[in-house]
Amino acid sequence: MPIRWARTIVLTAVVAVAAFCAAGVVEDGPLAGLAGEVGQRSRDGGPVTISYMLPNDGARAVTITHVGLLNSDGLTLEAAHVVPGRFFIGGPYPPETDDEHWANHAPTWRQRVDAVGAVIPAGGGHDLVVGLRPGRLGTSRIDGVEITYTEGGRTYRLESRMKVTICTGPGC
Repeated sequence: MPIRWARTIVLTAVVAVAAFCAAGVVEDGPLAGLAGEVGQRSRDGGPVTISYMLPNDGARAVTITHVGLLNSDGLTLEAAHVVPGRFFIGGPYPPETDDEHWANHAPTWRQRVDAVGAVIPAGGGHDLVVGLRPGRLGTSRIDGVEITYTEGGRTYRLESRMKVTICTGPGC
């Protein structure tokens, strides 16, 4: 009888470990993030447009479930969208696509969807476009964005560590 109990305990432990590994949030998934640093000016203190590349190197589509800011110091997330292809960094949020300088981005902007619930196909080159609102004069910053998403029944977490500094006011 003791050997049966030992087998039962070992088998139960193996099943528990496998279930633990299959559940929860995994850091390394099919979406890739980039590092770097960008600085922008907000002339009137309003939100600024920033974009993050979201290449899906996986074999299946992914669905975004959450977008948040990493280590925000004075910036709030105004909105988050996903657009196909590449999008610009800088300028007011929402982008002034009627302005001739940004007019070539209007077709991409019209295809935007809310980031939460957005589906990025396998091999898809999409951007996460966020509006960041400074909450004070001077400089405000984030260390990047955190994106939680699912693929094939698993949940992943990506930290795209492109640091952003936004300056507003006369000292900028």
